Amino acid sequence: MSSTLILVGWCLLCQPTAVAAAEPDPKPVVYLVGGIGRMILLGPSARFALPRAGVDYELRDYHWQHDKGGQLRDLQDEPYLLQKSLDLANEIRASLASQPNRPVYLIGHSAGCAVVVHAAELLPAQSVERIIMLSPALSPTYDLTRALRATKREIVAFNSHLDPTLHFTKLFGTADRVYCVAAGVDGFTRPADLDNEGQRCYERLVQIPWTWKRLLELQGPWHNSPTLPLYLGRQVAPWLLEP
Repeated sequence: MSSTLILVGWCLLCQPTAVAAAEPDPKPVVYLVGGIGRMILLGPSARFALPRAGVDYELRDYHWQHDKGGQLRDLQDEPYLLQKSLDLANEIRASLASQPNRPVYLIGHSAGCAVVVHAAELLPAQSVERIIMLSPALSPTYDLTRALRATKREIVAFNSHLDPTLHFTKLFGTADRVYCVAAGVDGFTRPADLDNEGQRCYERLVQIPWTWKRLLELQGPWHNSPTLPLYLGRQVAPWLLEP
């Protein structure tokens, strides 16, 4: 009897141990935040272009625009824009709480860049991988230090000196309510009073101006050009794929 029990026990010990398969890392998520108005090209263009450029990420539209009131209200209603930025920050914070290893990217266009930047400012340090701004409708002197602090890598800002739309922010104001030509024309300027940490943060601001070479590649200099598929696939996708 005892020998039988020993044999059974030995057989059980020799059984291969089942090892639970490791869960795959979650796909990175890209929040797409368009500009003012209801005709938003960024989301549809990104869903067409980015997967074809090898970006196998979740692409998530974030709609913040007013249901009624038109484009000027989106641009000039700062309390509303700040509330929508808070809502986005809370959504990102909840996502990171449930999946802390999931990379988060933010792409904003025009006034949507203000939503993205304000949301990042409300997040803990190094919460998002990169922020990409297309034709930003923020003032050139806007201080990006807090947004840079929330970013592990770079803030990448695309601008064009031939963008005619952003010259109208002298008349209607930028999304941060400054009456000047927006940063999407000639880029952001570095604040003069930065401390050492701020200086280090600004080393991770990458500004990419439009050049005539892009025209030969069918990537125009106009306000909505960065939201078109060819531009997103060739200029933006590498910043999502680069480690």
